[in-house]
This record gives sequence, structure tokens and C-alpha cells, in this order.
Amino acid sequence: MQNYHRHTCYSNIFTPDSAASNEEYAKRAVELGHKVLSSIEHGWQGYYFQTYELAKKYNLKCVIGAEAYWVKNRLENDKSNNHIIILAKNNNGREQLNDILSEANLTGYYYKPRVDLDLLLSLNPQDVFITTACIAFNGYDDIDDIIITLHNHFKNNFMLEVQYHNTDKQKIWNEHLLSLSEKNNIDIIAGLDSHYIKQEDSWERDIILSGRNMSYEDENDWYMDYPNDQEIFQRFKEQEVLSEKQIKQAMNNTDVCLTFEDYDNVPIFNKEIKLPTLYPGETKEQKDKRYSVLITKKFKEFMKNLPSESYQERLEGVKMEVQTYKDTRMCDYPLLDYAIVKDAVEHGGLITDTGRGSAVGYWTNTLCGFSKVDRFTSAIKLYPERFISTTRILSTKSLPDIDLNTGTPEILEESQIRILGEDHVAPMIAFGTLRKKSAFKLYARAKNMDFTLANTISQQIDKYEEAVKYAEDEEKDLINIYDYVDEQYKNYIEQSEEYQGIISDKKKAPSAYL
Repeated sequence: MQNYHRHTCYSNIFTPDSAASNEEYAKRAVELGHKVLSSIEHGWQGYYFQTYELAKKYNLKCVIGAEAYWVKNRLENDKSNNHIIILAKNNNGREQLNDILSEANLTGYYYKPRVDLDLLLSLNPQDVFITTACIAFNGYDDIDDIIITLHNHFKNNFMLEVQYHNTDKQKIWNEHLLSLSEKNNIDIIAGLDSHYIKQEDSWERDIILSGRNMSYEDENDWYMDYPNDQEIFQRFKEQEVLSEKQIKQAMNNTDVCLTFEDYDNVPIFNKEIKLPTLYPGETKEQKDKRYSVLITKKFKEFMKNLPSESYQERLEGVKMEVQTYKDTRMCDYPLLDYAIVKDAVEHGGLITDTGRGSAVGYWTNTLCGFSKVDRFTSAIKLYPERFISTTRILSTKSLPDIDLNTGTPEILEESQIRILGEDHVAPMIAFGTLRKKSAFKLYARAKNMDFTLANTISQQIDKYEEAVKYAEDEEKDLINIYDYVDEQYKNYIEQSEEYQGIISDKKKAPSAYL
């Protein structure tokens, strides 16, 4: 069978629930001879670019989907936040899933981002596959009518999800689903609802929940691992609800995921460089010329006030930088930033006297107003090739990074919207991850560690993290934590390392926009 219903630490941004990683699921799928790696998380589609890359690495099929929160009417203050699985069968389905989950955050957010029946029924039934998820799907008295409505819309792309937890609630729900299946000719499908890989890994999730003072009583005695097919079959048998034939049918139906289209020919997943442009009707040559004209004008204006002996050095520098922009097909980037910065300055925006990142190493960026740093007179030698080089960009298919140091980020945001349109600018999300100190504090709370001891260790970790923060990049890995933390606490540090890097939350990035 295939495990389409699983969760990683990326689910923690809405529901603290897992310490597992996408790669652990990929390795387990290969170990069991399964063929699918899904991106499903609570409330969103998960980090599906990473899922796609891992699927390619491990020769698996990438399945994009979400365990969404749903209510009857997203415009009402309904906290039921029931669960439903939505899988994209193709790229159209992926785009539609993006649309309704965006709407869930914009107009459906009430404690959680919620889709409703209107949004669900707006999905093209040929482009998505729906299941009833876990028992948390069942949140209304008229749930049977809702199931019939969904089945009438999605037809064979809707199935009733049975799970193998040996609990009274799950048995009763499975019996009810079987009755609906037989009465209305709706197929059943086996969902694993994995939150860790092996049963012995359950303590990792337990510590996350304990450290947050959380518990999910409905999930007591649930199986939340990723077992092999024989164990799956045996667990269903122990429920004594489904017949052997029904168990095999539910397990085999998960192979529907293998019929979904691949994403190999979808442009967003390929490695080609992509840039937005202000001039979609122009050729590369026309945009290159536009950039050359801009820089020539700015260069002449700047050189009016400088002694002639500096002219040749700066002219050669400008020629090199402009040619590199052209050779790497990057001229759209400074043209776009120039329009945004120009508009921002006209509306009172401020680019600071200090520079940020490697972009200040290009004097053409300074001419365009992206910084006020002059690499030719800077007290610190700046190397333009650190910002952009033809070899690096073309061989790695990476992008140069123009960071703007601004004292008025809100004005820059408004300028982006004016230049590109409201639907084309969005603040980016920053994932919070557990570092050494936060991982240790989570571990200490879960283990009810003595407060004085925990506080002493935390303060010592603080000193280590401060040293790393201010060290040069090449020196960071050389700093020994036990130069700052007493070695008698080594066992505590090592036990808490399991939680370092776990996704713990999300927030709006302070100064990053897409």
C-alpha cells in the first residue's frame, strides 16, 4: 500500500504534533517498498518543493496534498475545525488546492485556516482526490448528508478513510463508514495518519507535546507510526470490524496515488532561473539595452562631480558589472528593483547609508539607488564577484541577492504593490526552528527538570549561542559548546539534540517579500 496520510514537524506551525522529517518518511517508504512520498501537513500543503526533491532523490512519486481544516461555513465563528484530506491529482489540482487554502487563511481564519463546503465544492472533481481523514472529520450531526454531497460531487475521487486504531471511537466510526460505503457505493481507503516512523519513536512526539503542556485525549492508544503492510493488515484484523477482503480493498485503494500525474514538466519545479519582469513583451536583447541605457545615464550623472582621474577605473568596473548582468540573463532583476526603489523614494522612503549583503559590491547597484556604498572608496575592500559571477549563476542556476537596507520597510512594501499589483506581492513566512537553547528548554520542561539546574544550563547555552552569533562564518563550526557549557551537563545536551532544527512555529518575515 501507499502512505499518503502522514505528518512531519512542518505540521507544528498549526498543531504541535511531530518531530519527524520529510527525509525520514522517504527512507521509510524505500525500506518498505512503497512508492509514494506525500507533502501532507495539518492546515497546509507542506513544504512540497522539498517533498518533490526528496521524491526524485529516492525514486518515489511526489503527492501534493493537505489535511485541511474544514467547516460548513468559513464566514461563521465555528471552532469545530474538522479534518479532510485533499490530494492533487495533477498540476491543476495543485493550483486549486493553493487557491482554497489561501482563501482559508484570508477569509476562513478562525483559530485555524478553514475551508468550507463552498470552497471544497469549487474544486474540479477530476483534478483532486478527497478522503474523510481521521475521526476528526466527523464534527456535525448531519455528517452523513455532507458525505453524500461530497461523493456526489467528487464521484470516484472521494473515499471513506478507515484507520486501524484499536479504540472504541475508531471502531464505531469504521463501522459507520462501512455502512455508508455499502449503502452508497463509496469506496474505503486505509489512512495511516503517521506522526513518527517507528513505534519506539513515539517519545519524540510526546516530549514536544509535554513541553508545550498539550495533550490530545482523543488520540490516546492511537497507532501513529509508519508500519509495514503486514502490521497494517494485522492491526485492522484486531479491530474485528473489517473483513479480510475489506482490509485488502482499503489497503489496495491507496495505490490510486500511483495514478496521479507527475510534476516533472511543471515549470515551477524545474531548475531553470525564473525572474519576474516589468517588460513581458520585450526580448532579452531589448531589456539588456534598457538596462545599459539606464546605467549609462546614471554613470554620466554621477561622474559630473568626480575628478577625471577616477573615470577610467569606474568605467571599466561598470562595463564588467553590466556585462555580467547580461551574460547571466539577470537584467530584469535590477530593472525591477530600480522601479520599486525609485517609487519608494518619491513617497518618502529611505535607503540607509549602510549596506547589506553582497549586493553593495556592485557599483551599478549603488548607481540604481539600492545602497549608498561606493565599492571604489569603501574603507573595507569589496569584491564584486561575491555578489554575482557568470560561472556561479549559470552553473548552479542560483540567483544573486539584492538586499535593501531601508529605514521605511512599510513604504517599500507599498511601492512593490504599486509597481506589481496587490496580487503579486506577499510577505514571506519565516519558519521558527528549535536551536540548542530552545531544544534544551523543551526537553527540560518535558522531563520536569529542576528549575535551578535547567536555568543554569540555559544560561551557559546562551553564552555559546552568543559566541556563535558573532563569529565569522568559517569559525562557527569550530566553536566547542563545552567551552561554555560544563561537561557534567553533556548528557542533557545530547539528549535534547534530537529536537534541534524541528519546525516549531511560523511568522511573517520581518523584511522579506515574494
